[in-house]
Amino acid sequence: MTLPVPSTHAVNERSCPFAAPRTIAELPFRETPYWWSIATSRHLGIYRPHAGVCTWTARYLSRDKLYKQRALGPALDAGQGALQFEAALDLAEAWFAAPDVADKAHATRPAERMSGVSFCPIGDLYTVGHALADYTAWTKIAHSPGGHYNMLALINHHLADELLFVPVNDIVPHHLRRLAHRVLERPPKFGFQRERPKVRLCDLTSEDLRRRKRTFNSLVTILRMALRLAWENGHLEAERTWRCLRRLPVNHTPRRDFLDRTQCRRLLDACSPALRRLVMAALYTGCRVGELGQLRVEDVAYQIYGLRIPAFKRSPARFVFLPDEGMAFFQRCCLDKVPKDHVLLSESGKVWRRQHAGPFRLAAARAGLPPTFVFHGLRHTYASDLICHGVPLEVVARQLGHADTRTVASTYGHLAERYREEMIRSRFSALVDDPAGPELIQ
Repeated sequence: MTLPVPSTHAVNERSCPFAAPRTIAELPFRETPYWWSIATSRHLGIYRPHAGVCTWTARYLSRDKLYKQRALGPALDAGQGALQFEAALDLAEAWFAAPDVADKAHATRPAERMSGVSFCPIGDLYTVGHALADYTAWTKIAHSPGGHYNMLALINHHLADELLFVPVNDIVPHHLRRLAHRVLERPPKFGFQRERPKVRLCDLTSEDLRRRKRTFNSLVTILRMALRLAWENGHLEAERTWRCLRRLPVNHTPRRDFLDRTQCRRLLDACSPALRRLVMAALYTGCRVGELGQLRVEDVAYQIYGLRIPAFKRSPARFVFLPDEGMAFFQRCCLDKVPKDHVLLSESGKVWRRQHAGPFRLAAARAGLPPTFVFHGLRHTYASDLICHGVPLEVVARQLGHADTRTVASTYGHLAERYREEMIRSRFSALVDDPAGPELIQ
């Protein structure tokens, strides 16, 4: 008996978060539409600003990187009928296929997140592709969803070539050397942009070379872990194969993308209320936006004068101590909330995830900050301020969640040296009454 193949609409209806009228009616009112990706650069949405309007809307990204949108029809029945999900999707796809739209629209492809290594096994010989597939099956359980996805993206972008079909017992330094050249000469690729031409090593700036070396070292770490797991499972004859994979030396550059207190105040004045609270929380704690997003009321003042930060990515849970004004700030944020409520929410009342990037970039521009300054720079601002005021590197590392002081020393060590210089100059006991007097050179 042949089972019926599900239609595209049936699959889409299961993945669209507002396909059913009941879920549409439950959407909170807001000025901007709710969007769902049909494909890259193509979206179907619900525009629901108030009780009197609820409309299916479609949009596409034009070649000049601007969104063009169009109302399709009512999404809820207000006495004159309503379009069902399938009908709205048909209208959107017909509009996208119209000649005048197709000529202006940006190229597209199916919007699906990768779920595994791009590898199709040939034969029974255990290869690097098999090892990476087995390892990523483990990281899907052991790592955070974001960390696992980033690893898949690295593998599929840099390793999805002939290396995947090399037997694990045949890996030699030649393969690693070829990989190093390929990664170092390959420009970074963001999102779905086209591949750019290779750049010779001699033409790379020191900063570009440093970043690409770090990418290569991440790939070496992935290969080492995958081959080690293959060795533990009996697929690899000797552990020497994975132990001999070497990383490239990388010179850490001191961080200079931090703000002084005047710049911090300008940034806070340029933020919306919800974003302002998120920025202040980062400046008081040095926490990542993901850590602040999952912070709950019960984590504030939990056994300490500060915060309990839940485990995030590969970092274990930790405690972050707060100054008096920081403690007062978080206590105000917790007013009228129950222990399980999130402390910080976006303007639309949702947990902060990645929706901070755009508003933060606009606020930074209004505050006159460099265009390269991103939210993570607030973490550097926090650490830099502590170190400039003499806080030991070990204390700063514990506050940031680092296992030791190596990362803090390589990133902010120059600031600690400045503090040491100031301490020597200000606290050295004078030997002579007049430092500019002639007795110093006699």
